[in-house]
Amino acid sequence: MKITIFGDSITNGFGMDEGGSSNILARLIEKKKSGVEVVLHGMNGDDTYGALLRLKYVVEEAADLNFVFFGANDASPYHLIRPWEFQENLLRIVSELGKQKTVLVTPPFYNDDAPMHYSRLSEVQLFRKAMLDLANWKGIQLLDFYQVMINHENTKGLLRADGLHFTEAAYLLLTDKIVGFLERAN
Repeated sequence: MKITIFGDSITNGFGMDEGGSSNILARLIEKKKSGVEVVLHGMNGDDTYGALLRLKYVVEEAADLNFVFFGANDASPYHLIRPWEFQENLLRIVSELGKQKTVLVTPPFYNDDAPMHYSRLSEVQLFRKAMLDLANWKGIQLLDFYQVMINHENTKGLLRADGLHFTEAAYLLLTDKIVGFLERAN
């Protein structure tokens, strides 16, 4: 089985290895679930408008399943994207990848107590709700990773000092949820 994970710096493993990026997510999933090939399409700082420009490369992978993990940057005040635009962009992405082959992954929890106030948790929650509403309205598969993080015993411990990027514990948790999703899909 071949899957893609299409997203931003979190998909890209920002900060996990020397040089700023890592394929940690692919390594963890492939180690945990034999027979799965993971292709990462993450770009640091990307949002759903940038995703539309890169979408053809993900489509060309012809994966069995595509996990679409955007929203953290879309919710940023530096990107000036409104929730309804986020929904429209996601709908275009899902349309190109195929509804049956796409799983939307909600924006993750954001710790706005962290010193680098890149965004606000309230904004991330708005974009999460926009994704939940879209998935419900259009019948799109969804992994609510925000809720998974909130339910974790040490939510803020899943994030690096910047309050957004993942620690290894968060990648392990995301791996478990993706692998669980794959096992239920079979």
